Amino acid sequence: MKAMILWELSRRKISLLWWVIGVTALVALTVLSYAAVKDQASQLDQAFGSISSGASSFVGTSDLFSPEGYLNSNLYYITLPILYIILVLNLASSLLGKEENDATLELLLSRPISRGRLLAAKATAGMLSLFLVGGVATLATIICAKIIGMDIAMGGLVLTSVVTVLFAGTFGAISFAMLAASQATRRFATLTAILLSFGGYIITSLAGLVSWLGTPAKFLPYHYFDTEKMLQGTLPLGIVIYIIGAFGIAKLVGYIGFRRRDIG
Repeated sequence: MKAMILWELSRRKISLLWWVIGVTALVALTVLSYAAVKDQASQLDQAFGSISSGASSFVGTSDLFSPEGYLNSNLYYITLPILYIILVLNLASSLLGKEENDATLELLLSRPISRGRLLAAKATAGMLSLFLVGGVATLATIICAKIIGMDIAMGGLVLTSVVTVLFAGTFGAISFAMLAASQATRRFATLTAILLSFGGYIITSLAGLVSWLGTPAKFLPYHYFDTEKMLQGTLPLGIVIYIIGAFGIAKLVGYIGFRRRDIG
């Protein structure tokens, strides 16, 4: 199993390198840019107060220029989740998809490894890839924040970074489980994850402007993704329940489905 995980990581090393470089550059540019506005943060918040009140639901905060508000609106609420979700959906579709498309999955399963262990190895490689990119991005955020003297609690920053990675990872887990479970669910696995993530973001954001969307928004993951509170050091219970539940259900569905399905 360890050899399979290492092999999966090895064959993605070039693409992961580019992901690390791209995400790190984006994070560094965003955080370092705060140096240009940090001395006028309070004045800018007052000047943009009327605008931010209407747009706050789309960026996760109405406080756009405090250290927490800036990182929340420019990185953690939408930018990094989008990048991480794109990464995990690509990983989910390729972890089993390449072998199935090349008709080599049966050959792989002919080795002395159970279907459950194969699935676990693939999923572990995917999550390690995500944590690699997310870990480097977190380190870059901390270093750049220190460079410009950003007044922000490192505990809240690390908490938000970890939860953001796990939150994005749930959509990859959902897609991976559906891809593994059956030929029928394979057809709409990626679409389901996209609707839950990006569709959930849009509906949750619009719920701040359209009152009747408030009720359906409560059934979507993004409703509980409160990065503003997390940057202040508070972990909302709703996001914890969602992450644990999503990973648990995905694991169960993927494992049971993959064990029973006809690979050939």
